[in-house]
Amino acid sequence: MVQMTSQVSSPLHIENTVNSLAITDLKLPKAFETYREMLLDEYISGGLLLTKSLISKLDYSLTVSKDASAQEIALVAKLNASLSDLSGYTKTDLLNQILSLLEYGQSMFEIVLKRDGSSQVFDTFSPIHPIDVNKYVYNRNVLKELVLNPSDNDGLLVQQTATEKKLNGAKVLQFKLNPSLDYPLGQSLLNRCYLPWKKKGIASEYELIGIAKNLSGVLKIKAPAEYIQAFYNEPTSTNAQYMTELINQAELTHAGKTSVCVVASDAQENGVALFDITTIGNADGNDMDVNEIIKRYDISILTTLYTDILALGQGGGGSFALSDSKTTILSLFIDSLLNAITSGFNKAVKASYEANGVVPKTDYAKLSFSEVEKLDFEAFSRGWQRLVQSGAVQADDKLEAYLRETAQAPEKDTATVRDTSTGGQDNNERNDKEK
Repeated sequence: MVQMTSQVSSPLHIENTVNSLAITDLKLPKAFETYREMLLDEYISGGLLLTKSLISKLDYSLTVSKDASAQEIALVAKLNASLSDLSGYTKTDLLNQILSLLEYGQSMFEIVLKRDGSSQVFDTFSPIHPIDVNKYVYNRNVLKELVLNPSDNDGLLVQQTATEKKLNGAKVLQFKLNPSLDYPLGQSLLNRCYLPWKKKGIASEYELIGIAKNLSGVLKIKAPAEYIQAFYNEPTSTNAQYMTELINQAELTHAGKTSVCVVASDAQENGVALFDITTIGNADGNDMDVNEIIKRYDISILTTLYTDILALGQGGGGSFALSDSKTTILSLFIDSLLNAITSGFNKAVKASYEANGVVPKTDYAKLSFSEVEKLDFEAFSRGWQRLVQSGAVQADDKLEAYLRETAQAPEKDTATVRDTSTGGQDNNERNDKEK
């Protein structure tokens, strides 16, 4: 009795497959491992590196309010000095560690204080990797405790002191990127990059498969059928030795035995070859350009990272005209990141105030950064010139002082005042001539 079997077809739906993978790959805590893998992509790592480079070059320090007491000012001065002398850190190192929130949606540190005379100042901020966190314990949006796993390392970096399995939430400094109801721990920029990154990977694999399976680069060796039979059945015969030498010569001129096809040169009575090897379809007639698909995904990745400025000019379509607007968008995104870092660092400031028994007179000191973009003096002066010419603003000493200060120009010399009505001569020169 012959058992009949039917062939079952299970076609691959790439779109549905990618969406299904996203549900599992982006679920915490596996998402953190997914983000690590995504950083191997050159466009993702390049886009993040651009943002980090623009921020890490900034200087930062704590600033107090105008109404701060002398006690606050003295404490903040010591805190700023400790920020420049952290244990095992530079200020740039700390900022780069904080910016890991771009990849993971959050960055966490244990606040460690030390005594400096009669004051408690910052000793270091010990990093806590999100992969090492087993559980977050919250009470009404306040972090009460972190339950930690053993540190995930490859044995190269060994901690001399064992990490606590449970860490008091009051000692944890946490920075979050765009937290929401769906992402209370913060949302990584790579979360939105997953779909184009995964589709790009699939397209790249199919491209490599196409290159490997392309028969245009395969050597074809035609030989009589009797030679081929002797090669397989009588390896010591003269015909077999001739075929062996022919194949060896082909391997030397190409990429190896897998790049050689041996077919019989015999033909039927009507001249049609008995065997032949060719592709199923015409590669030249394929309208699907894999390179364009991959390029589209690369641009999508840069757009989600707010760094599509890196793609300007690559299309040759006058994209440089958009450089100002795209640079402005990137600057706004960086400003929002700096605000998030400032807000997150407030917890460390409050902890230092409490450790020193200092009560702020008005507000706590805040972390301030240097300017991201330098002043465009040409656009700045052109705007004020239009306001003065239209009569909306009156040119006076206060406005001049503000413009000089903003443009970092020398202060006005009140001893020498130029009078435009006398052709640019100053008052002293005109008085001397009148005498």
